Amino acid sequence: MLSNTDIAELLAQQAETETGILSRAFRRAARNAFLWPEEVSDLLAQTRSLTELRGVGPFIEKQVRQWIEKPHQAKTVPAIRRDFLSLAEARMLFAARRDWPTKLRGDLQMHTRWSDGSGTVAEMADAAVNRSYDYIAITDHSKTLKIAGGIDERALKRQGMEIAKVNAALSKSAPHVTVLRSIEMNLNPRGEGDMSPGSLRSLDLVLGSFHSALRTTEDQTERYLAALRNPHVHIIGH
Repeated sequence: MLSNTDIAELLAQQAETETGILSRAFRRAARNAFLWPEEVSDLLAQTRSLTELRGVGPFIEKQVRQWIEKPHQAKTVPAIRRDFLSLAEARMLFAARRDWPTKLRGDLQMHTRWSDGSGTVAEMADAAVNRSYDYIAITDHSKTLKIAGGIDERALKRQGMEIAKVNAALSKSAPHVTVLRSIEMNLNPRGEGDMSPGSLRSLDLVLGSFHSALRTTEDQTERYLAALRNPHVHIIGH
């Protein structure tokens, strides 16, 4: 039986043979297939409609059913689409290994109300304590990502003072947890950040992320290599 990842690849390859609306429909379904919460095979076993799944209409459902009823092997999977897990597969893995979540030591990308998050630094710290984490990094967006409420150097400094207060409280109530001063710095196409080097020196961690031209089909290797060469960036976010 085909898995959701198999179906995602078949949908992607079908999209490459179609044009216009059909191509977009197959491509959209291929992307969504990785996030379907249940395996298609399980839905069919329960005689449920595949249109319950995001990105699947009657036409796509008919095509998927044909692939399943008449076993269809996808062509060689391109390296760029190889070795991904679907959400359904990940859930099965976690169900089989319930101890895995307890092995997580921390979270190095968290947004708060300082940018586009919904919680405070203190609330994030409390959540870390409840999850038995050792550390979390507060990585709010930087100033040029205005759509996400990015913070500038002054706000970053004020946030640092708030983090210091939270860490002081944690040293008494949960000394095993540390809140790291960090930021998710917006990168331009040349891999350059939008924050002054001086404001970054006092941070524990700097994530560098691109937020533009993410859907381009052109080779983006060079700008990522440029980001890796940026001496102020510790981790590439996306």
